[in-house]
Amino acid sequence: MLVSLVSFAHSLEDVENDLQESGRYAQFVDQPAPAFSLADADGQVLSLSELERKVVILNFVYTRCKEACPLHMNLIAQIQDGINESSLREDVMFITIATDTEDVPATRRNMLAYGENFDFDPQNWRFLYRSEGEHAETTKQLAEAYGLNFAEAEEGVQLHGVVTHVIDQTGRMRARFHGLKFETENLITYVNTLVEGSDTYHQSVWHRVTRFFTQVFN
Repeated sequence: MLVSLVSFAHSLEDVENDLQESGRYAQFVDQPAPAFSLADADGQVLSLSELERKVVILNFVYTRCKEACPLHMNLIAQIQDGINESSLREDVMFITIATDTEDVPATRRNMLAYGENFDFDPQNWRFLYRSEGEHAETTKQLAEAYGLNFAEAEEGVQLHGVVTHVIDQTGRMRARFHGLKFETENLITYVNTLVEGSDTYHQSVWHRVTRFFTQVFN
């Protein structure tokens, strides 16, 4: 007896349910993403509002961190490779924000080094920080607005969690992928669904179902 196909995924909610079943690191939400207007290493200002119609993958790092932050950036680099290989380069922007409270010029040098060391594609990745003259804790406070606390432990050390945020094309926070152990394919699948819409995911599921029945009954 054939199984009814009515229940197969056809919405973003279904994708979220599928991803939660396959891993415990994804948290799905639907709320406005905190706004920001920050400068890159060259002093060029970019605002979240300028990224309308793009899916934004956003993370925070402390550039002087020698443990979790380099590992997080390596994960982000892997995700960018997967996104760009999936022909989503034009639809997705990667934003990394530095939470450093030290001087701006030294932090910008660290930002440039990150870009070179991890070979990020500058076409859809920007590393942002506060401008000269802004309060030293500007980006730490922004991280708190996103639910992350970067606490000063000692000189050159900030204690913090690791989260990769996904913001949709309307500026709404849709997902948080926690830690460093989640499957990058899960995040890429979710972003692809946001970009292409539920029809793409539905077609993918239908293809897997028909292939299964072909293999079983042939």
